[in-house]
Amino acid sequence: MNQVTRTDVIEVLRHALERSDAVDAAWEGGSAAFDAADDLSDVDAVAVVADDAIDATFAQVESALHALSPVTLRHDVAATTGYAQKFYRLRDAGEFLVVDFVLIRRSDPLLFREVELHGRGRTWFDRRGILVESRLDAANDIALARARVPALASAFAMFQHLVTKERLRGRAVDALTFYQSWTLRPLVEALRLLHCPQRRVFGLRYLARDLPAAACAEVEALAFVRDLDDLAVKHERARRWFDRCIERLVVAGPGSGLPDAGTDGVPAMALRPPAAAEARRRVRR
Repeated sequence: MNQVTRTDVIEVLRHALERSDAVDAAWEGGSAAFDAADDLSDVDAVAVVADDAIDATFAQVESALHALSPVTLRHDVAATTGYAQKFYRLRDAGEFLVVDFVLIRRSDPLLFREVELHGRGRTWFDRRGILVESRLDAANDIALARARVPALASAFAMFQHLVTKERLRGRAVDALTFYQSWTLRPLVEALRLLHCPQRRVFGLRYLARDLPAAACAEVEALAFVRDLDDLAVKHERARRWFDRCIERLVVAGPGSGLPDAGTDGVPAMALRPPAAAEARRRVRR
C-alpha cells in the first residue's frame, strides 16, 4: 500500500528548496500548471539556483526525498543546456508519483514561463521577483508557424513512399516505423498548426488536452494499426487528411481551425488498395 502522497512529496520538495539560500525561486509545473493533475500525475518541480549550486541543491533535495521514502531509482537527463534535470522514484510513493526535478541556472534566461507553452506554474516561493508570467510574441510566432508549412508539406510528399514500399515488402515493423515518423507525426503537426500553432512542436503528447475530441479520436484511430492491410487504409486516410490541412494552412494560415477528417465522400472501404499479401506477391514476381 502506498504511504506517500502527492501532497507529502510537494511539501518535502518545497521545504528543502526554501531552506537553501542558493535557491531564488521554486514552483510546480507540468500538469498542475494546466489544472490537469490527477491521481496518475507525477510531480514536476522547477527551481532557479545559483550557477555553482546545482550539485549541492540536487544533493539536498535527494536527502530530503530519501528521508520521506527511500529513493529506489534515479535517472539523470544528459546534454541539457541552461538547466539540469533528474527523475526520482520513491519506494513508498507508488509507480506513478515520480518526481521530475529541474534546476535552472541563475544566469540562464530560460524560465519556462510562457503561458501558451507551460501553463501557469504554481509558485512555491520567489525571493527575487523573477517568476513573471510571459507570453510569446504572437506576430512573430505566427510568422514562424507560417514559415514551417512549406517544409512540412514537401517532406510529407517526399517520404510517403517509404511506408508503401516497406508495406509491399511485407516488412511490418519498418512500414509502421515510417508511418509513425513520416505520416502520423507530420499530420499531427499540421493539426497543431491549424488549431494550436503555439504548441506545434509538442508532437503526439497532450493531444487530448490540445485538440478537439473528434480530431483526437481520429488520430487515435489512425495510430493503432492492426496489420498491413489496415495500415494501407489508414495511411491513405492520413494522407488525405494531411492534404486537407495543408490546403487550409496555405489559404487561411495557422490558427484557422481544423478541416474534418473525411475523404471527400469516398467510403473508407473504397480506399482499400489490393490486399497486402497479394500486393507483396506481385512485387516479388
